[in-house]
Amino acid sequence: MDSTESNSAKPSDESKKDFNLYGIDINQNAIECVKKLGIEVETINNIFDFKPSKKFDLIIATHVIEHLPKEQVIPTLRYFRESALSKNGRIFIAVPNASSNTGAYWAYEDWTHNCLFTAGSLIYVLKMAGFKNVEIVDSEAIMGSRGIKKLIRKFFLKIYRSKIAFWNRMTNSAFHAPSPLVFSYEVKALASN
Repeated sequence: MDSTESNSAKPSDESKKDFNLYGIDINQNAIECVKKLGIEVETINNIFDFKPSKKFDLIIATHVIEHLPKEQVIPTLRYFRESALSKNGRIFIAVPNASSNTGAYWAYEDWTHNCLFTAGSLIYVLKMAGFKNVEIVDSEAIMGSRGIKKLIRKFFLKIYRSKIAFWNRMTNSAFHAPSPLVFSYEVKALASN
């Protein structure tokens, strides 16, 4: 988890930002690695036992909720929202993308995955947990790309989308209309109250 507070005195000076990082994990090796970085961290075996002394402005959970039993995903996200997130806080979630061309691979490669998500199902579980504003981030998987690399990726993504649309028509297949199409190996969402 990440607790952040902006420093309005000198917002342009990146090295002077005032923020606190705090981590939780079940894996002792991960705990030791984070401690070496100088970040406060604790071992939590049951998320519902985690009682933070201060609520967080930002919670980051990357590749976490797919490891939970399906019936615990929504209650866990609701617990984050109600017990760990500040009033104006946000949560960033990244999960393997079940609708990517590597979706089936990630379902079975990591034996600890209990479920995978599409953009639509990630939006659904976040809304069922009570988050009002849910935004899929970087649906084209070009964040961080620049210049010619970004143009090339956009070009091939257009071809890839056309191929999918063609084969969906040929096989009478479809995607759920409200679900954004995400083509990267992971779906990323930012949600707030």
